[in-house]
Amino acid sequence: MNDRIAQMIAASRGCIGTPFHHQGRDPANGLDCIGLLIVAARAAGMQVQDRNDYSRRPDGISLIAALAEHGAVAADEIQAGDILVFRYDRQPQHVALATGADSMIHSFAPAGKVVETDIGPYWRRRLAGIYRLAGN
Repeated sequence: MNDRIAQMIAASRGCIGTPFHHQGRDPANGLDCIGLLIVAARAAGMQVQDRNDYSRRPDGISLIAALAEHGAVAADEIQAGDILVFRYDRQPQHVALATGADSMIHSFAPAGKVVETDIGPYWRRRLAGIYRLAGN
């Protein structure tokens, strides 16, 4: 794992327990799933373009298009630092940061906070894409 990925994971883990807040970008006040990735990437010194013009059920096509610049990865090749995209109602609408081949961290509305969980059967059934940041 390179330093940038280690920094992203450390920053994300530092947010565990942060309340879920739709379009949240401030760990002191709350984060949504995209907000957690933005905070993690910026903590690693990455320049990232942010958008907060999405609804509670974001447009999956726009989400995938925003990640298209990163290389797609096969489901059996997940590694720490990969961005995981999940679908609900057939649309990609949720993202997480892989912390290992079988674990992830995300701001999850039903949990009401940022959590680190296993990528078990529930999540694998919903996996819509895996994207690897350049250099990872």
